[in-house]
Amino acid sequence: MAAVLKDQFYVLGGFRRVPAVSIGCAGDTGGDGTDGIQKDRTMQIKDRVFIVTGASSGIGRSTAIALSDRGVKVALLARSTDALKELAQTLPGSLPVPADMTQFERLREAIGAVHRHYGRIDGLINNAGRSYAASVEEIDPALFDEIFHLNVLGPIVAMQAVIPVMRGQGGGSIVNVNSGTAFMTIPQYSVYSSSKRALLGFSLTARAELEKDGIVVSEVYPYITATNFGKNRMGNPAAGGPSANYAEGDRPEFVAGLILQAIEEGQAQYFANDRIRKMAGVAP
Repeated sequence: MAAVLKDQFYVLGGFRRVPAVSIGCAGDTGGDGTDGIQKDRTMQIKDRVFIVTGASSGIGRSTAIALSDRGVKVALLARSTDALKELAQTLPGSLPVPADMTQFERLREAIGAVHRHYGRIDGLINNAGRSYAASVEEIDPALFDEIFHLNVLGPIVAMQAVIPVMRGQGGGSIVNVNSGTAFMTIPQYSVYSSSKRALLGFSLTARAELEKDGIVVSEVYPYITATNFGKNRMGNPAAGGPSANYAEGDRPEFVAGLILQAIEEGQAQYFANDRIRKMAGVAP
């Protein structure tokens, strides 16, 4: 079992970052990129308006900076008002919008405020999320509900809020930040990995449903990323759970680069390394 867990997730021995040029992406019919959906998927992002959730730190913050560097007007959504205001001061044309992804009416109001401010919404990066470590025997139903509200229902509600706007504009881009754990079996991580499996299903279904509207839905699957994500997880399992120290992981800027690639190319799935792609059953 220890060898399996080492291959799958949280033991960092032998971990090596995969350069962006070798990252695999998959279309909709087995990963060869020749699917019949959304042939014209490319998006020029300069002067577009994008919403980034979880923008106050980690992958979200790095993505917001990368988008702004490319001339995008970025709406910054997160719970941390002070962190958003501080970041907004460094990103020309950005808009800080404090919002909790689990408070659905407030989330809808926040996205409405973005639309009123800019007059359009061209893209949504669903990045906000949190993990929870607990054995199946230890799962707290209240915390289970909180994780699924944040990791699954929050992105769905955000998508529902932007879809009519994008449809009216003739198209748009939605990128859902998933996790390599969607393809893994990890003791004490069943709730988190299950939430990401659910997000996978909703994302691929939305991709097919929205094709006719010119709205491209993609997913990015990070590996271990050097953020505070592990330290911020909920739960305290008796067995200790996977390591919460992600310091040796990929830089968040690396994942932000994958997100920009997903926006501009529009394939269905982007993987941080070949290990995750193989777990997903996607051909090189």
